[in-house]
Amino acid sequence: MDLHVHTSHSIDGLCSVDDVVAAAKAKGLDGIAITDHNSIAGHPEAKKLSKGGFLVIPGVEVASADGHIVGLGIRELIPRDLPAKETVERIRGQGGIAIAAHPFALGRRPGLLYKAKFDAIEVLNSRAFFISNPLARRFAERNKIPMIAGSDAHHRDEIGLAYTNVDCEPKIELVLEQIKMGRSSASGRAIPFPNLLWRFVRKLVSKR
Repeated sequence: MDLHVHTSHSIDGLCSVDDVVAAAKAKGLDGIAITDHNSIAGHPEAKKLSKGGFLVIPGVEVASADGHIVGLGIRELIPRDLPAKETVERIRGQGGIAIAAHPFALGRRPGLLYKAKFDAIEVLNSRAFFISNPLARRFAERNKIPMIAGSDAHHRDEIGLAYTNVDCEPKIELVLEQIKMGRSSASGRAIPFPNLLWRFVRKLVSKR
């Protein structure tokens, strides 16, 4: 499963929920997590598409005061700009799990992993370059924290570049439990850097 996917409900996402699910199925994935930036507007549609053995986990990527946190298995929106510890507590209060997203990515706030106790760490993010992912994996291994992967896709062709392996039935509560118990593994690769650079340039040009 790709556990970090954005749709058009994110300010920088370009695909509808339907397009994201279709792309994930075409890539051979068994499921995804919809994790839009500070939004759960895509959850109703995602719920309808979670069927036939394909699982869509309702999630969110929260911009906490200390860094980005992915919440999986939530029902209500988590306010942004709260301390990481409170953000994690609110996610767990809904029965979800809290994941430190790309904690060592360049340009992100350092120290997120020391602000709260997370259920898992994103050790492979397709948009995190250079030593970012190795540092995250090293931290998770040294501190015995469960590991997951996600593409952080904002475009259709990025979906499934990174994914999390779990061995269980396609049910949200079972997947989340497997992750919390450390019975998940991270696989995949980064987005080719020239592709990401080209998209960044096009974005700047379009704004002008």
